Amino acid sequence: MERLDFWRRSFFTFSMGHEKMKVQRREWCRQKNLIPLIAAGQLRSEITEPFIYGTYLELWWRCLKCSKEFTQSCRTGIFTSKGAYTTFCMFGPVEDMTFQDWWMSKGHKYFSESITTLQVTLYVKRKHGDVFQITVDAFQDVSSQLAGKEFGFWLDQICLLNARAGLLSEAPLSWPIFHSRISYDAIALLLSIMEIHEQIIRNAPETKLWQIGEQLRLNPKAISKNGDFPIDVADKHKAMGQTVSNYLRKGSCLVKNAGIGIFPKFSN
Repeated sequence: MERLDFWRRSFFTFSMGHEKMKVQRREWCRQKNLIPLIAAGQLRSEITEPFIYGTYLELWWRCLKCSKEFTQSCRTGIFTSKGAYTTFCMFGPVEDMTFQDWWMSKGHKYFSESITTLQVTLYVKRKHGDVFQITVDAFQDVSSQLAGKEFGFWLDQICLLNARAGLLSEAPLSWPIFHSRISYDAIALLLSIMEIHEQIIRNAPETKLWQIGEQLRLNPKAISKNGDFPIDVADKHKAMGQTVSNYLRKGSCLVKNAGIGIFPKFSN
């Protein structure tokens, strides 16, 4: 596999200085047996399915799964915004499906276009002029025609990411390389808390937030201990409840935005 550097003048003016943009690394680029399938456009969903986990695309899908508004819109066919309808057109309904089921039945048809023989490893905003550098890994036996087509595809995605706020929703097909300042682990934690909270409240609606927080150990300093005075226990329960509430509030904003085609973003 060779590493190639491409330079391209873009239509966007970047700030002074340069910023290295880290990207996600995907395993399929190490599998030469996929090259003829990619070249012929014959990738099947069962071949690509192992590569979708641990990506921001999975997190976006999980947000939609948590969104009651998105689920209701999918049921009724009534969408409250253009962004919500665009999101539906890409993902379709996700209710009562696993991520694997969704990829096999719907996701592969749109998002597998991003599975290419080229692997973007880095792109850098340059200091002077409207220029950035893109570094890719490429197999030696990939045709120049295919490599050129794929590089054009990734150039388009990177331009889209740099045109506005740099959200995945602004360049959905960039999902294999997308990396956000909001870490994957941070979003995954929020979604897990929301999913657990939903399940607990559904089965035991009298459960307090602090009890959920203690069970998940979300704030170790706010976990009551044997020997604590009653006033200390009350303070810890209050602090833990606030911790859980803050997580749920931030997660709710994330989910709401995802459902109207803004991802990943916490704020309203």
